[in-house]
Amino acid sequence: MAALLLVAIWLGVRFRLAATRAKRLEQQDEVLLHDVDTMQAALVPAVPARLEGLAVSVGYRPADGPAAGGDFYDVFVPQPGKVAIVLGDVCGHGRDAVTHAALTRYTLRAYLQAGLEPRAALGLAGQVLAHPGGFRYATVALAVYDGQGGTLTYANAGHPPPIIFGFRARAQPTSCASPPIGWGVPTGRRQTKISLPAGGEVCFFSDGLTEARRAGELLGRERLVEILRSLGPRPVAAQLLEQVRAEADATPDDMAACILAQEAVGEGTYTHVEELEADVRALSGAQVRRFLEECQLPAAEITHALERAREIVAEFETAVLAIRLAPMSATVVVTPPQPGTRETPLGQHQEAGIPLLQALPGS
Repeated sequence: MAALLLVAIWLGVRFRLAATRAKRLEQQDEVLLHDVDTMQAALVPAVPARLEGLAVSVGYRPADGPAAGGDFYDVFVPQPGKVAIVLGDVCGHGRDAVTHAALTRYTLRAYLQAGLEPRAALGLAGQVLAHPGGFRYATVALAVYDGQGGTLTYANAGHPPPIIFGFRARAQPTSCASPPIGWGVPTGRRQTKISLPAGGEVCFFSDGLTEARRAGELLGRERLVEILRSLGPRPVAAQLLEQVRAEADATPDDMAACILAQEAVGEGTYTHVEELEADVRALSGAQVRRFLEECQLPAAEITHALERAREIVAEFETAVLAIRLAPMSATVVVTPPQPGTRETPLGQHQEAGIPLLQALPGS
């Protein structure tokens, strides 16, 4: 009997210890989830419905399952008359991904507030946020709307291009896309500037929308365009995400979207400029020529532009090809990079007065 009593006492102690340990782990999980939720909320802030003549809607939906992702967006006024848009997605899920997303968001925000164009901001962030081995990276779309000129200038780093609708626009080239931030290679090499006329709308989105699963296949960009158009004039980002989720069998990644709509009336001058910065490696391949062909430049002008670009690269390391697309024609100008846009050794960024990153909330 004494032996049975000792066994019972021993089992009771073990059970109590196990229950205490389980309770402690449950509390730790609750704290961790709360921390992640708090950090995630910092990545998808509330955005005014109207900014500097633009109607703005944003939406975010987490992935199926308990893991938080790294989608983020930001829409703000860096200076009167202008609106900056940041939308991105970092690789991975959980606390580390959310932390990296916050770092990326506030770094890019700081560069746009400092007055850098989207392409230059991506190029600088690509150096500052480079990760050894390239295992921690982010795809990003940056844009700046100029209310005075009615133009939208945007650049992508490994990110899907926006969907443009509500007005007729020339097809944009797909070659020479810039790689994600964090791979340790030059990025921010391409930039697009377009007029955003009355009724014009632009949708920036993360790849969680196109990679939603339907009948075992990806939803895809074409279907996303169809869904967007089915929502009628002035679609709302939250409605877009709801419709994608309704059609999908599964959404394994976070989804984020930002839709801009021009509220001004009247028609301005048509603008469409494609800008590409090329180095000797890019010019040695066929991608730059293909890019110029997609812009529908005449063959003789392409040959001349490539020759001029090689001459400039030999002296300045890179050359900038700016292609102005008119409704029925295209012209190209090749120039050296502008001062302040060439790559700078990391140690010189602070000397130039550009912050490496903005402090995270509460830090």
